[in-house]
Amino acid sequence: MAEKNTKGKNTKKTSKPKRHYRVNKKLDGKVGIIFIGHEDPFLYFPDMMSYFDREEIDYVHLKARGKSISNAVNVAEQFKNRFGREIKVKVNNVEIGTEEVPRKDKKGKIKMSFIDIKMSKEKILETN
Repeated sequence: MAEKNTKGKNTKKTSKPKRHYRVNKKLDGKVGIIFIGHEDPFLYFPDMMSYFDREEIDYVHLKARGKSISNAVNVAEQFKNRFGREIKVKVNNVEIGTEEVPRKDKKGKIKMSFIDIKMSKEKILETN
């Protein structure tokens, strides 16, 4: 078998560029909505912290579809457990269901499961 001659050629391996994630979110009146995808749960925590720090926000909704549903549950539980000392949050409501979504090839619709986790800051009552 003949060996390839690699002398004089640059054989340095190039690494993949770091992938930058952008969290999809929106503000709807007094409700902050964060759309959960397949990314690491820690990527959503800064946006949740900023929503809960704002006085005009009453609720934060975590929304996910399909395979991202389990990630949305992880985000909600990890945030509640990890930041319990800084921000007391509770889960008010969890809505699950099925919705029709347009297919990627634009030919018809498919049914897809979704979850909507509604969270809010716990009110701390002051007693004198």
